[in-house]
Amino acid sequence: MNFESIYYFTELAKTLNMNETGEKLYISQQTLSNHIKRLEEYYGTKFFFRKPRLMLTPIGEEYLAYAEKLLTSEADMINKIRDLESEEMGKLMLGASSPRADMFIPSIIEKFTEEFPQVGLVLHEKQSHELEEMCLENKLDLAISIDENNQNENLKSSLLLDEKLYLCVSDRLLKKYFKNLEDLKEKSIDNLDLRDFDEVPFLLYTQDNRIRSLINQSFKEAGVRPNDYIETGYSRIALSICNKAIAAVFISQMNIKRWMDEFEDDINIFPLYSKGKPVSLGIYAIKNKNRYITKYAKRFVELLEEYFNSFHAEKLERIAKK
Repeated sequence: MNFESIYYFTELAKTLNMNETGEKLYISQQTLSNHIKRLEEYYGTKFFFRKPRLMLTPIGEEYLAYAEKLLTSEADMINKIRDLESEEMGKLMLGASSPRADMFIPSIIEKFTEEFPQVGLVLHEKQSHELEEMCLENKLDLAISIDENNQNENLKSSLLLDEKLYLCVSDRLLKKYFKNLEDLKEKSIDNLDLRDFDEVPFLLYTQDNRIRSLINQSFKEAGVRPNDYIETGYSRIALSICNKAIAAVFISQMNIKRWMDEFEDDINIFPLYSKGKPVSLGIYAIKNKNRYITKYAKRFVELLEEYFNSFHAEKLERIAKK
């Protein structure tokens, strides 16, 4: 039995397309076909129907589940052997959402690669729920996930940061709706009340965004329906919309820090509260409980913790100057 053939089988089972799979694996269709044929001959059965189109047989579907577990076990064993032999080499499979990956990967990769020059990094940029699924399927060593209430017993998570949310709004916009602007700002910096902003237009993230669910809950608890003037799934547009005084926006702590120098001088940054507590989103490092974690993966987590610790004491709220 050849692990390479098994791996090729699992990749073909995902696409059910010989040409696409061959291109992904950088092998010819004939080479791929030969590997599948050898695997089927070894077991004395067919894993694929070839006509009218390529699809898994019932036996092929059963074998796919077995093959994925087998490949994971083999990868775990290789990692264990390397650790025991103190060979600091291998491949680290990471997952993160795009905005966060843009921030933390460049910040820690230099130090990580200095310590582990022979470890390759493979980064998958997905939504948090997709990353969790990939961890469950043992396709990732580690994922950085936004996690509100993860109860899956097969995932182990460690909190990196309770990322606070902020309401960002310009004086130019507020002047259209408030006469006593300074009193509102002084009140909002310490105890933001969304009821005060019921007429202000908002940019809100699309409903599939986990930040949006927290914002929805905050408005619900305040008894206010937001004037959702703009809806977007693209977080970067929030900065432009805020700077142009088109709408008030909610921005996460990490993005506030990243964009601080780009805010116009008249932008107020108010921490979002609900029931007297800061509204925050947990950022977690997650892994499959059953997956072996290498010492270089453990070191990567340590570097992540060092990076996220820098956010804890930072004061980001501000009242715009006159």
